[in-house]
Amino acid sequence: MTSKTSIPTLLIATAAGLASAFAFASLVGGSVGVLPVFLLSPLPIALAALGWGTLAGLGASGIAAGALQIGLGTPSAVVLVLSIGLPIVATARLLARRTADTTGAVSWYPLGLAVSALATLVAIATAVGGLAIGFDPQATADQVIAAFRASVVAAGGAAGDAASMEPLLRASVRMMPAFFPAFWTLVLVGNLAIAARVARRFALLARPIEDTTAIVVPIAAGLVFAAATALAFLPGSPGLLAAIAAGAAFAPHFLVGLAVLHRVTRGSDMRWIVLAFVYGLVLLVPIAGLLVGLVGLTEPFVGVRGRSSTGPGA
Repeated sequence: MTSKTSIPTLLIATAAGLASAFAFASLVGGSVGVLPVFLLSPLPIALAALGWGTLAGLGASGIAAGALQIGLGTPSAVVLVLSIGLPIVATARLLARRTADTTGAVSWYPLGLAVSALATLVAIATAVGGLAIGFDPQATADQVIAAFRASVVAAGGAAGDAASMEPLLRASVRMMPAFFPAFWTLVLVGNLAIAARVARRFALLARPIEDTTAIVVPIAAGLVFAAATALAFLPGSPGLLAAIAAGAAFAPHFLVGLAVLHRVTRGSDMRWIVLAFVYGLVLLVPIAGLLVGLVGLTEPFVGVRGRSSTGPGA
């Protein structure tokens, strides 16, 4: 991977930035059909940062922000920089770090630490955004319930028919500060993984192929998750910030849980059935992801992967 400033690098940064801005802005129309396009908006910046270096990634982020500034205004540009540009470029920079010992053996920056750093940056961006807009779970829940009641009445039902859904709606809104950083961290990780595959395919990535099922998250991340989860029940801003931290700390452990699943099913005839079932269940019922995250949280103490005798693979 190169970090030199050159005409090709500037062209790559420009193309990546415009592509990211277009994908990011696709959600403005409000159509659910464009959601996959929006979720891939970090991909061009990730590819520029991994394949052409930090300067290309920063350039792509700046161009994307500038395009959004012109088309949608300052808030959209700031959101892109905080939620995509800085986390992606910083993580790509970490992934490119390597050290050599006295024997000349090269050691790359640990994948688990890079993912944990990414989650931290997403948490900071979420906290800044939440405090900036004055997010209040109680007030937001009231607004959501009022809108739901109005939709029920508009459909010919009685306002009382919506009462049974109120607890679920309030619980969903209460979980938003934790759900978003966890979800967005996983989205960024997915985009980085795709970008890494593309960059490696065209010999743009120096980091070698590694066994991702061996990913290890620092014990401190688990302690942060436990403490933040306990503090998330506090009222006001302290509880909001704790919920954000809990959600962000959960994401790396979810990835470890998936890594354990992939490791222990290697060589099994039921492998793809089990994987399809778990992934499908998490997609259809996101709360099921808590079980996968719990596996990741306990892995440092249980060591399921250490007892697996299967060889390397996906």
